[in-house]
Amino acid sequence: MNLDSYLSRLGLERPLPPTIDTLRRVHVAHHAAFTFNNVAMQRRDAVLIDPESIMAKFLGPDGGGYCFEQNTLLGAALRELGFDVTMLLGRVGPPDKRLLNHMLLRVEAEGQPFIADVGYGGESPLEPVPLRDGARVTQDGIDYSVRRDAHHWRLSMHYGDVTEELYEFVDAPFTAGDVEIANHYIATHPNSIFRRTLTIQRVTSEERLILRPTVITRYRNGVRTDTPIEPAQIRRFAHELFAIDLGDKPLLFEEP
Repeated sequence: MNLDSYLSRLGLERPLPPTIDTLRRVHVAHHAAFTFNNVAMQRRDAVLIDPESIMAKFLGPDGGGYCFEQNTLLGAALRELGFDVTMLLGRVGPPDKRLLNHMLLRVEAEGQPFIADVGYGGESPLEPVPLRDGARVTQDGIDYSVRRDAHHWRLSMHYGDVTEELYEFVDAPFTAGDVEIANHYIATHPNSIFRRTLTIQRVTSEERLILRPTVITRYRNGVRTDTPIEPAQIRRFAHELFAIDLGDKPLLFEEP
C-alpha cells in the first residue's frame, strides 16, 4: 500500500513510532477520514479487499467501505508502521443466528494487546480498547467493556441505562483467505443485512453521525438524538451529510 498517501488522507506525518499514542492517533484519524458505508453492495458492485483495491476506492469520491475493507486497510498501515497486527473474525447478531460476519484487529503496542476496529457499523469505539478481561473505557460519552466468556471475548457498549453486546470473537489468528471467504458471503448472500439496508457513518472526536433509510442518529457530547426520515430522502441526506452521491438507479434495499 502507499502508506504516505494513506497518512496524508488522515492528516498525519511520519515519524510515527509503534506506540500506544500512535495507535490511538491513527485509529481516531482513520475514523474521521473515511465513512463506514455499504454503498458498493447497494450498487451491486464487487467488494474487493486487497490493500491496493481498497486504497483506490477509499481515496476516491465515496471515501470508505465496511469492516473487511476498513480493517484490512488499517491493518496494512499499522504493519508498515511496525505494529504486530493479527486479523480476527467476530460474530454480530442474535446469539442463535451468529456467524463470522465481522472483521477486527488485535494490535500489540508497547507490549499490550488492543482491539482495533474502525469498521463496525454501529456505536463502534472511537479509540482502541484494551484487550483485557474486565477492561472498561469511556469514549465519546459511551462506555465500552471487554469480558472473557469461556472460548470467546465479548465487546459491549453501555449508554445510559442501555447495555448492548456489540460482538463476540476468539483471540486466534485468521488468514487472508478466511477473511476473503467471509467478505464474499456477507457481500453477496441475499440474507446479508448489508444487502437489505443502507448504512453510512462517520465518527470524529466531536460527533458520531449515522444515516439509515428511516433515521439519522447523532451522538454529540454524550447525548443521542434520533431524527426520523423517509427512505425517499436517503439520497439527499447522503449528499448533504457525507458528500456521497448515491446516483439515480434503485439501490438494493429499494427493490420490492
